[in-house]
Amino acid sequence: MSNEYRSRSSRHERRSSRWAKKDSDVVEAAANQAIKHLEEAEYQTAERTEEQKTTHEKTLRISLATYGLLTGLSMILALSFYALPLWKPVATASQSQNLYSGFAMQHGLVPYNDFYGTGGSIFYLINWFGNVGGSTWFLWIFEIIALLISGILTYRLVSQQTRNHTASLTVSVFTLVIVAGLSRGGDSPTLFALPFALWGALFLNQYFQDGSTDRGFIRFGMAAAFALVISPVMVIFFILSAIALLIHNIATGKIGHGFYQMLSTILGVLLVGYSVAYYSLEAQTVYTSIEQSVLIPFTHFGPTGDLLVTLAKALVLTLIFGIVAGFFQGLVQLKKGGPARIWYVMLLIGIVGVTTLVVFAQTFDSSNLLAVLPFTVVFAGLGLKDSDQILLKYLQNRLFAPILAILFVIFTPISYHFMNRTIASEEQHVAQYIQNNAKSSDRVYVVSDGKNINNLTKTISTLDNVPANYPVKFTQNYDLKVGKLTDKYVVLQAAQEVPASLKKVLDKDYKVSNYSGKYFQVYQKK
Repeated sequence: MSNEYRSRSSRHERRSSRWAKKDSDVVEAAANQAIKHLEEAEYQTAERTEEQKTTHEKTLRISLATYGLLTGLSMILALSFYALPLWKPVATASQSQNLYSGFAMQHGLVPYNDFYGTGGSIFYLINWFGNVGGSTWFLWIFEIIALLISGILTYRLVSQQTRNHTASLTVSVFTLVIVAGLSRGGDSPTLFALPFALWGALFLNQYFQDGSTDRGFIRFGMAAAFALVISPVMVIFFILSAIALLIHNIATGKIGHGFYQMLSTILGVLLVGYSVAYYSLEAQTVYTSIEQSVLIPFTHFGPTGDLLVTLAKALVLTLIFGIVAGFFQGLVQLKKGGPARIWYVMLLIGIVGVTTLVVFAQTFDSSNLLAVLPFTVVFAGLGLKDSDQILLKYLQNRLFAPILAILFVIFTPISYHFMNRTIASEEQHVAQYIQNNAKSSDRVYVVSDGKNINNLTKTISTLDNVPANYPVKFTQNYDLKVGKLTDKYVVLQAAQEVPASLKKVLDKDYKVSNYSGKYFQVYQKK
């Protein structure tokens, strides 16, 4: 019995051993299969990461030769900017006022309070820094940097869209020409705000291409805030883009993503906004800066001059610099937009809206058309996909207008100087007369289109001329201040309307100087 028991026990142990071994084999096989799946998943993840990294590098890496070409072209185009001390004495009216602002701030005047401004607070800080040392060399360098960054960002944007170096370089080169042409002398708010808007276009283009991450929206908000406090008209691009993001997130059910993006964007805006608000509080320009750079331009419409002339100028500029062609390119790209279709729709609305806003403003400033560029540049690269003849295709898409744009950049300053050479010459004579008879501390009030005489004489003014499109309250405030005018010289340009309050002060406290000229009359304090 004992043997039989041992025999049964032995058979049971052998069966248990076989079962245990079988179970062990099953577990081991399952474990091996799981490890195999994990290894495959890790390999696929690493492969996707490496592929994304390779694509990213292929898209965004710019060779040193390309950097050198864009830098050299930026410096050549910047030779037409009036911040270059060689051309500063013959600056256009609007450019002379912007150049004067930095000099005036160096001598204690405050923008919006002591002189009127159309740009944001940071724009005038840039002019202030650019006038360090009494020269505008630094300002000219800042303008080159803004121009160069715009070209680099355009290159990267087109590279994302086409993965083609030739297409990217072609669009970026002609974009530099467009920027130089529309900025009309360089020292304009839209030039300095443009890199932030182009970065926003680059960021959103990448987002709609893969939509894989919500990172970067804090920087998106900061870019929008910087655009606002440099050139308020440029912020329209960010507003319409934010609306497109909102609609896109709702349509795709990404409510959580949209909420996170909104909070991140608001945080970015606040980071910049609080810093600028602190400066504005210190300078006591919080309300005046908002009123003059935002409220008046966005609420007062209808040109004060000849509407037909303004429309003719606007038509020529929109054709030459590709705004009209950019709009029709956008219409063609709508059907290929995919996830970015709603964004493209908003870009098309922006092209029409901003152009209309600029053209029908009470004072037409062609440099504000530069605010349309971030809308149109998104479509410039899309129209070059799968094309064998990049340059020819680009020129055809723009109706060969880029060639005219190059000629415009070259010959417009020359023609302007030629037509205004007699006035510019007399401005220098007036400046020489004042310098010979005044002290460096004396103030000079000039009633003319621009501030060239103040820039030439390196003098500031107690008063500033009220822009024609400003509300009546500004004129009333001027009448109160002009009665206390103490400037040693008052210079009147022929054909300029002289306020009645100023005429009374001139008759009472000033006398006509012995300066004799055709276009200017100089009054001296009694």
